[in-house]
Amino acid sequence: MSDQLKFIVEKLNKEPFKKNFNLITFDSLESTQLLQLLSDVLGEIDPKHIVDIREELPEHTAKRMLTLLGILKYKPPGGTSDLSNFRQGLVTGSKPVIHPVLHWLLQRTNELKKRAYLARFLIKIDVPTEFLQDDTVADTNRQYEELMEAFKSLHKECEQLKTSGFSTAEIRRDITAMEEEKDQLVKRVERLRKRVETVQNHQRMLEMARQLRVEKEREENLTQQKQEQKNQLFHAEQRLHRVQLQLKDMRHAAVDSKPE
Repeated sequence: MSDQLKFIVEKLNKEPFKKNFNLITFDSLESTQLLQLLSDVLGEIDPKHIVDIREELPEHTAKRMLTLLGILKYKPPGGTSDLSNFRQGLVTGSKPVIHPVLHWLLQRTNELKKRAYLARFLIKIDVPTEFLQDDTVADTNRQYEELMEAFKSLHKECEQLKTSGFSTAEIRRDITAMEEEKDQLVKRVERLRKRVETVQNHQRMLEMARQLRVEKEREENLTQQKQEQKNQLFHAEQRLHRVQLQLKDMRHAAVDSKPE
């Protein structure tokens, strides 16, 4: 039990709760304070449960908490046979009831946040059969079920995307790195430009450098054209060779076909 309390106190003292408990102060909380603390933890999981319990009736508080705990699939230690005592413990703020709930919630807060979020879209509304006899109600219910299935598919795709290795943070880091590299190159070019400007006749030298670059580009173009012409000549020679062979074969065939 002490390990359970230590874990609860440790979690509650961290973000997002930022309490300042120790084992003694936590264990000395009154029932109302303990219920409010449980409500705060549930409110962290589902913001709809951010409630000041002083503003609601004890029965409403217990019903609200029981509903969310059911959605989160919490199972009381005593099982379903002890649900009445569990409910009564929520109403009265009983430590033996609330401490295990807090321990369970704080062990898996992120997982439960996701479960509570999905429950808002995936809990099917139980429409009485007699209401479904109305065409409008039946059509609306059908659309609701179709939207639920569409949400399941979209959520699944979203989760797959999250685990596929795609990382916007990594892309942002790459962009930042490239921008820094660009800035360094700009600064380097600027330093080189200033250094060149201190050299005598730098304009003439720059013009000569530009002419040299133009001549090199022209040389590269001529080399490429020369290679293309060589390729064309090679293919032409190959075609000529094939035609000569065909002509030779035709001549042999003509000689062989002459009558004796």
